[in-house]
Amino acid sequence: MNYPRLLLSILLLKATLAQASPFRIADIRVNGLQRVSAGSVFGALPLNVGDQADDRRLVDSTRSLFKTG
Repeated sequence: MNYPRLLLSILLLKATLAQASPFRIADIRVNGLQRVSAGSVFGALPLNVGDQADDRRLVDSTRSLFKTG
């Protein structure tokens, strides 16, 4: 097994996770909608103004929004 490579991967992962500090959502804007209403987007989005979020939650929310079609 290549231990130096494994150690480097773990250190990089820890550094990436350490940078993802949580924040509070102050505003959500939707621009450029053509085929769907803003209400539909906000209904499918699992985030709301005032929620606490981090990078991981933003990625998960974006994926769930795109899964709606």
